[in-house]
Amino acid sequence: MRGKLQYPYSEALMNYEFRTDHPLKPDRLRLTYELSRDLGLLDSVELFEPTMPTREDIELFHSPDYVDAVIESGESLTPKPEYGLGTSDNPVFPNLYDAAIRYVGATLDAMKAIIGGASNAFVISGGLHHAHRNLASGFCVFNDVVISIHHLLQKKKARILYFDFDAHHGDGVQNAFYDSKDILTISVHQTGQTLFPGTGYIHEMGKGEGLGYAVNIPVLPGAGSEELIKVVDEVVVPLFESFKPNLLVTQLGVDGHFMDPLAYLAYTTHGFEFTLQKLKKMSDDICDIGWLAVGGGGYHPVNVARLWSLFLATILEEDVPKELPKSFLERCRSLGYANPPERMRDEELVVQAYLPREQVVLDLDRVIRRLKEMVFPYHGMA
Repeated sequence: MRGKLQYPYSEALMNYEFRTDHPLKPDRLRLTYELSRDLGLLDSVELFEPTMPTREDIELFHSPDYVDAVIESGESLTPKPEYGLGTSDNPVFPNLYDAAIRYVGATLDAMKAIIGGASNAFVISGGLHHAHRNLASGFCVFNDVVISIHHLLQKKKARILYFDFDAHHGDGVQNAFYDSKDILTISVHQTGQTLFPGTGYIHEMGKGEGLGYAVNIPVLPGAGSEELIKVVDEVVVPLFESFKPNLLVTQLGVDGHFMDPLAYLAYTTHGFEFTLQKLKKMSDDICDIGWLAVGGGGYHPVNVARLWSLFLATILEEDVPKELPKSFLERCRSLGYANPPERMRDEELVVQAYLPREQVVLDLDRVIRRLKEMVFPYHGMA
């Protein structure tokens, strides 16, 4: 029998804070932990404090000169823009290296636990999917997902499906495995024509042995739960069933939710829950190693806490109440978050009128049709 879901958490993770006015606020993690605890969900997990990884662990993916640059920037507070350090997205701050590697440690510890027989893991601090081998990008200094996958592949041969529904394209993970047929990356995201990092087009399909193993589904601003569900049903499920991964890795960024301030999508709890339930069933049926879920984007801290707690309940197959606990809402208001959502689930579907609805629907139909023509044949599907 496989062990409990792994849930790394520590107050030390709050030290990853670029500036007090930066969108990536530590409150995202603290409030998620507190809400999941108040709902009783953490009673069903293996809660543990993550360890600090070694430099050797970090260099499973990142270049030695880049690691040196991160250390030096955190010591001298000197920007190194050639490495993406000291930019508006990634300002330097004291002890940057220690704070950044702690995030890696949480995901890496979870991966080690899965290798050791745990059922799965949810790492709310993880999912720094924009970091490249020698470049910080999009609030991400070190790529915890890539490092953890490399660690697994050092231990055993495996087929890994990486699925990312963050509003922003998962470019760092895709590019790290762009020439591999053992890692299938699937990213559904707001089109790079309108959102950072400006990548993730359908023609980005991998190269060499990996041709056909990078899959991108860009959606237009205003895409919502109906579009997310369509992508899962028509793209993710058939590729999952064809690829038959040993391990599922998911980046569960929630900046695609209609309340998020940094993107222009309209996902709701309905679409997210549908997706998580599908992933749960497929990972149970197909993945003999397990499921590593990580957090990612999401810049409305109270909404992040609500959604990630709902995701945890879905993975654990536990019920949640209709209303958020009053004590939790009072805590949010005391931190300055006025008018927080009060229910665990959105009451209705939301349509964001960034573009005409018909245009959003027709564009996704076109993208999926082209993907089936271009990608599916590499997986034995017409």
